[in-house]
Amino acid sequence: MSEENLQAVRSMFDALGTGDFLAPLKHLDPAIEMDTTRSPLEGLSGVTRGQEEVLGFWAEWLEAWGEQELAEPELIDAGDRVVAWVETHRLQGRGSGVEVGLPPYGWVITFRDGKAVSATMYMDRAEVLEAAGLEA
Repeated sequence: MSEENLQAVRSMFDALGTGDFLAPLKHLDPAIEMDTTRSPLEGLSGVTRGQEEVLGFWAEWLEAWGEQELAEPELIDAGDRVVAWVETHRLQGRGSGVEVGLPPYGWVITFRDGKAVSATMYMDRAEVLEAAGLEA
């Protein structure tokens, strides 16, 4: 199941890069919980629950941005969890043209029965690895 989980996370990041928010729907549990409370970015901090709310969150947040450069995340298999670490993510304001570089960040995405049931964002590599039960 681990390879399938890694593939699901790749698909989710591809969707972020292309804006195709329906693509990852098949990988999300209907009751998924996304925790971005550790994010230092305005408008990107909170807890979102359910497929519709999570997809709506990303669609709304990314609507403000035009072009973006999203490096392929480093994916680490942690059993029923996948760690996704992103070193480079740059966005350009759709209206303003202002470029914003996000600090490196990571996710711990937990799967149950082939579906992502939770996704928690971290801003520190050691913390994200520890949260997944891995050593830094």
